[in-house]
Amino acid sequence: MTTDIAKKPSEIPEGFRESAHDAPLFERLCARDKRNEFLEHKSLHIDAKDFETLESYITSDDCTKDLQKLLAGEFDYPPPRKVQLRKSHSDRRRTVYAYPERQKNLMKYINWGMLEYDDIFSRSLFSFRQKRGVADVFRCVVRMDYARGLYVAKADIHDYGHSIRAVLLKPMLESIVGPRDPALLAYLIYLLERTECLLRGKVIHDDMGGLPGVPMGSFFNNVYLMELDRTLSQQTTLFCRYADDMAAFTTTQEEAQDAITAIRTITNDLGLTLNEEKTQIVKPGESIELLGIQIRDGNLDVSDHTLSKARNKLTRYANKLIWQEQHDGLPRSQAAALMTHRIDRYFYRTDSEEHELSWRDYFFHVITRPDSLHTLDLTCQDLVRRVATGKRGDARYRFRYEDIKSLGYRPLVHEYYQYREEKSAR
Repeated sequence: MTTDIAKKPSEIPEGFRESAHDAPLFERLCARDKRNEFLEHKSLHIDAKDFETLESYITSDDCTKDLQKLLAGEFDYPPPRKVQLRKSHSDRRRTVYAYPERQKNLMKYINWGMLEYDDIFSRSLFSFRQKRGVADVFRCVVRMDYARGLYVAKADIHDYGHSIRAVLLKPMLESIVGPRDPALLAYLIYLLERTECLLRGKVIHDDMGGLPGVPMGSFFNNVYLMELDRTLSQQTTLFCRYADDMAAFTTTQEEAQDAITAIRTITNDLGLTLNEEKTQIVKPGESIELLGIQIRDGNLDVSDHTLSKARNKLTRYANKLIWQEQHDGLPRSQAAALMTHRIDRYFYRTDSEEHELSWRDYFFHVITRPDSLHTLDLTCQDLVRRVATGKRGDARYRFRYEDIKSLGYRPLVHEYYQYREEKSAR
């Protein structure tokens, strides 16, 4: 699923160097090998339709022209749209900003190129890294065997991406990117300091923070808390941070409290607010919930809280469909198909959604036992039966498992094991 850009030499502007390591990033991204490498990487992470759109732009003269304009300091992006999204597996909403497709695809490419800055970050950081991800958090935790005498200080930042202050982030970027690539720095500052965006088609002015939803937002997130990562790594036995969620492992309760104090002090200085209900100290041996995962007796499974949210959300949708059957005349066969589609979208996300990971991409990658998935399978099948029959008692079983499968239902446990087999075969 790759493209040989070398067949299109006209796309590499005359005078651009192909492999000079000291060249600006925008210049290096015009090289054929860089484009092929990026497309090879993305082909493994997005569906065929999205890849085709991305590939068409990356291999075009438009991409080259856009990179040349950025290198010349010509920034003329249209304002992004301000969008309210439901948080994955939650009823709360969060704000993201979405640029038009052309600018978005270019920013994806640039953000990928910025992975060369990965070595500046602490080993305690696991979000948006080149070779470190959420699964590595739990490998570290399990390897540490926190149950044997370690306390866990947990904290979570409220509305992190939107709370980043450009006036504080700007000097951080200047010290990190400025000496290395002034052209890239100018571009990042341009994006960061913009205030105009579109809300329902009208231009408004808004403090967009660290640009949540924009590809560069991940880099901004990581840079903004570099001091926190360094400080807590030095003060604790083990520190792990994934975006706005963090855990510090200590040998005493006093050290755990000191960790909470340090986190609170640094985040306050940065204009950030902790979610107090998620800020706590867990004693040795107690089960711990981290990033939606429950760690218990050395095993990893979907947390009870995440499981409950998924069940409640799907149940509410089923009740809505039943109401439509009774009051709007929605055919039960159509309602059952809609219920199955919602389940599939919720867990596997068959449509294009760039701001959240699906259960397949997140939980399947981490958990070591599928107990919660089995529970959810039973819940999902029961909801489809209720919608298909309008019954709650034994009569709902007239809608057989084969009938559910015929609607396109994909059992979570089966998909989990299939995912693990595909992963081990790579």
